[in-house]
Amino acid sequence: MALRICSIASGSKGNCIYIGSKRTDLLLDIGVSCRRVAQALKTLGATSTKDIFLTHTHTDHIRYASEVAKRGATLHYSPLLRGISDIEGNTQAFSGDTFLGDITVSAFPVSHDVPCFGYSFYSEGSKITVVTDLGVMPTSTLEAISDSDVVLIESNYDREMLRLNPLYPAHLKARIAGVRGHLSNDDSAECVARLVGNGVKHIILGHLSEKNNTPDIALASAQRALEKYNLRGKAKITVALQGEMSEVIEV
Repeated sequence: MALRICSIASGSKGNCIYIGSKRTDLLLDIGVSCRRVAQALKTLGATSTKDIFLTHTHTDHIRYASEVAKRGATLHYSPLLRGISDIEGNTQAFSGDTFLGDITVSAFPVSHDVPCFGYSFYSEGSKITVVTDLGVMPTSTLEAISDSDVVLIESNYDREMLRLNPLYPAHLKARIAGVRGHLSNDDSAECVARLVGNGVKHIILGHLSEKNNTPDIALASAQRALEKYNLRGKAKITVALQGEMSEVIEV
């Protein structure tokens, strides 16, 4: 095992992803409580959480950033993320790849309504990519992550559920469905098929909307895409949930 990934929480109410290797443990985003994260890390047998990488500045991804920084963790972020440098505690802006122990961390921009980044993690020939909070997936980005062993990709909303949702005003629906919003199940499924066709063996569907999606609907969309392209059985597809840890995938 060179790398492992576990979603501690994924969804509109808070996000936190664990990435670990033989010698290094880190987190991607800190949108859930420190107590919940600590419990998850204990379950995972992780020994250190000193480094946390941030995707963007929406609350569901950085709600507890200030608290963990004050406790001694280092927040790693792109200088494009406004306000992170003002947090009291340890912050570290990056401009290229970051090397932590035996993990190399590489960030790449994605299309969202604030500056936002996906991440790839490398160690001993293994690669894990996490990409959520994007309205469109460019072909160049899809190709760049197609050599990953595991991809956690957004599958945020079902188009029909969003369209019929009486609680969401038109402007919010337009924002979610726009090119700087979120990835629909259908668009995500096409990406999944492309990734699996290029050899990705593990897909995790993440950042599902609580109001406009369900795990079963998201998973069914991805499976239909695999069947459409004769890829059924070529990869394992799971769904990251808001309220519970995912299984641990090791590569």
